[in-house]
Amino acid sequence: MKNFSKILCVVLALVVALSAASCAMAPQTAYEKDGIKLPIGVYIYYMYTAYTSAQGFAQKSDLYDASTGKYDGKKSFLKMEITDDDGNTAVAEDWIKNKAAERTKEAVAIYTKFNELGCTIDQTELDNTRTYYKNYWDQSYATQLEPFGISFDSFFMAGYEIPVRETEAFKAEYATDGPSAVSNEELTKYFTENYVSYKYFSANLFTTAATDTADASAETASESVALPADEIDAYKKDFESYASTLSSGGSFDDVKTSYMEKYAVEEDPATQNVEIIPDDTEDEILKAIKGMKDGQAMTMEVGDDDTSKQLYVLYREPIENQTAKYTDPEQEKDTVLSSMKQEDFEKLLKDLVEELNVTLSSACGSYNPSLFEKTTKTTK
Repeated sequence: MKNFSKILCVVLALVVALSAASCAMAPQTAYEKDGIKLPIGVYIYYMYTAYTSAQGFAQKSDLYDASTGKYDGKKSFLKMEITDDDGNTAVAEDWIKNKAAERTKEAVAIYTKFNELGCTIDQTELDNTRTYYKNYWDQSYATQLEPFGISFDSFFMAGYEIPVRETEAFKAEYATDGPSAVSNEELTKYFTENYVSYKYFSANLFTTAATDTADASAETASESVALPADEIDAYKKDFESYASTLSSGGSFDDVKTSYMEKYAVEEDPATQNVEIIPDDTEDEILKAIKGMKDGQAMTMEVGDDDTSKQLYVLYREPIENQTAKYTDPEQEKDTVLSSMKQEDFEKLLKDLVEELNVTLSSACGSYNPSLFEKTTKTTK
């Protein structure tokens, strides 16, 4: 009986030990709660992308040496102070860790919102995309990311699944029957008040000619030469006529065709777009268009001197001409809705992170940005 008891104790001890070992060998997670499970590789992936961004900010400093990845002679750039695109300043290492944690917590909020709104992902499309990503992973990313502990599953989740869930949750949130519904009238009002539709084409007021070189073995040199005055005057006269026609309600395509036929232009010279032009744009063409009225056309010369000048016909199309396309769910409605509500949705996700009191697993604390200055062998 005593021997049996001893054997039983040994067996129980082995069971406990094997159970503990099994837990220790289980894949680590960055977050796991309420049916949401993010592998640690997702957190590492976010840290890796933040590391890459931080390095880009560091490269703007005169103290950074791109050839060595060091700053101030010998220090890792992780120890230097960087400033991101939003004007936030922090030590690179801290900025990276904060950004990785922020994005991982946001992923939890995305999953939560996605589930709350009853969103779905087309399984066939998901499987097809997974196959595409796997081929891309095998060819380009496996050898780069696996040494850091990022598996294909984590790569696919962070790079595709989570963004798709965010998009679907966003559309459901602001759908006409969603919790934060945006009506067609509201969308149309936003579009017409903020977007600009424009078209233009240009002609060079100079030509490029070959020049003689003293060295016969050298490649043929060239220089820009201003067009003769009478040719420039002809362009200006025609372009003013084109602008007048457009301002009077004429067709841009007709004007463009007239230009192409008269000046033997074979390829379509037009640029056209519908967008929100930032108030602080430094592009002089866009700046001019932003200052125009709908339906207005004008000519404009661009260039520092006579050997680089170009003559433009600029046309700001009435935005109403594009309203149907940009408020159609089958065409460009999602683009406009994103411009209108993306900042609101980002705030909604941040508030949800706070509301849920999202706390990442202790495993996340085991990884630091210095990981990317060396390699490991495990994948998560």
